[in-house]
Amino acid sequence: MKIKRVIAMLLMAAMAVPMAAGCEKRVTEEVDADGNKTYVYTFNMYTQDDNEYPEGDDTVYNQFIKKNFGLKFDYDRIPRTDWETKTNTYFATGSEPDVTIGGKEPNYKSWGKDMYLAPIPVNSGILDNWKKLWGSEENAQKVIDLASNSDGNLYYLPTVRQEKTQMCWVYREDVFKDLGIEFPKTADEFYQACKKIKEKYPDRIIISSNGQKKSSLTGFFQMFWIPELILQSQSCIDPVTGEFIPYAMTTDNAREMYKFINKLYKEGILDKQILSIEKDTFYSRCAQNNAYITYNYVYNADTFTQKTCVNGNEGKWTWSGDMVTAYPDKGTIFKKDPMYSNWGPAFSGKLGEDKERYEAILKYYDWCATEAGQLFTTYGLTDEEAAEYGAEGSYEMVNGQPEVKDGWYHEVTNPDGDKINKVYGTLANTFIKYPKMFQEVRGNQIDELWDAFMAHDKYYYFDEFPMRYTDDEEDDYTDLTTALDAKRDEYMARFMMGESDPNNDKDWNQYISDMKKVGLDKFVELQKTVYERTQKEINK
Repeated sequence: MKIKRVIAMLLMAAMAVPMAAGCEKRVTEEVDADGNKTYVYTFNMYTQDDNEYPEGDDTVYNQFIKKNFGLKFDYDRIPRTDWETKTNTYFATGSEPDVTIGGKEPNYKSWGKDMYLAPIPVNSGILDNWKKLWGSEENAQKVIDLASNSDGNLYYLPTVRQEKTQMCWVYREDVFKDLGIEFPKTADEFYQACKKIKEKYPDRIIISSNGQKKSSLTGFFQMFWIPELILQSQSCIDPVTGEFIPYAMTTDNAREMYKFINKLYKEGILDKQILSIEKDTFYSRCAQNNAYITYNYVYNADTFTQKTCVNGNEGKWTWSGDMVTAYPDKGTIFKKDPMYSNWGPAFSGKLGEDKERYEAILKYYDWCATEAGQLFTTYGLTDEEAAEYGAEGSYEMVNGQPEVKDGWYHEVTNPDGDKINKVYGTLANTFIKYPKMFQEVRGNQIDELWDAFMAHDKYYYFDEFPMRYTDDEEDDYTDLTTALDAKRDEYMARFMMGESDPNNDKDWNQYISDMKKVGLDKFVELQKTVYERTQKEINK
């Protein structure tokens, strides 16, 4: 199985020969007339949409890090859709950047396994400020355990996930009030509420996709005691019993979920295009009063209201602090966000071999985790600070608190997005937003949702847990999940639309049989083995 990776890399290398052939020896440091040394790093990052950034040595950002840390970045900005392919090609041809940012954890773990990335010395003392971001040594170690490779090494620096919880049921509050319906708390109540709306609006879609495709079903996963991200994570640990469940989508709970959504689909309650529509289609439905319930981010309720109130239409979307459960005696599941995100920097193996340059950049990133670093990477510079670089400041201090200047940054009022990054160069090294910025953007709504969930008894979430695979096990995992995902998704559509009946034992057993044919039993044994071994390793 390793051979497949080698062949893939060789093919990429062959395609990239003209690019690699033109590469010159990289400049790794510069020395000015006064003998001051600046370390130079090639920096690979992806860009979203059509974002443009100023380039060159004289950007405010490059001037700042050169003056304060003796560093300079030479950027390679790649469109998001090309980032993974191009970065793989760089590694295959020996042209990898010193620093790469914007990847997903599977990218980083794969490159680390293939020794393209340098292990990060998290216990050397260089990154103590970064470790403090998680509030305790125990939390920091949990993040390191989760993000590390099977060899125990960490190959990128995770960033803090400040959101505690973001997703919930969002619904048409005006319609519910008109019909005298409270938002339901159980699956049975949910069905009855949907039926009542359908009786009032027989030609309308009641539960709509909002453009998230398969993810639009995740509210139902949680309703039936299955993690929201199970289509990616496959396995879970029951938060009440502590039982390890190697493959959740073939359990009795999954069958009950399929029965439920099949019933909603057959009765015209569930969006028949829930697995396929785009976000714009959902917005069109809002404008046509053709959607009443969806599962989405708490802060999108206002957006959905805006999309509804056009051409003389009226309507109000709101979010519910009640999740829905099919097992009220056991409790209710909500989605708690992970402790970390995988947007942080990774460093090339070649850079790791140059101890002095490697430690210099690690010290800079550790500073980014301090309060001063958070202020800089989130807000930029004040007028006084920016004047040193011949630039305008992006924020000012008001009563001891930072305030972004008009037009510089606000997700709602500034249609151009993050002007701070666009003007200064890049501040895309943010491990955590300065707390005030986080609250101003989305934090208040997120905290309100968290408080609403916490006000309930018997509300639970599925926690993260590390899985450390050997190289061969990881290859097996990749091959098995590819085959299982395809068969699972096929039956997901069939059960929902009634092509197969989850109520029928013969149809359900056929699903299980077909899943076993593509490796279910082998996958279950793999997950059990890796889980038990990993728990022993981290609990030593």
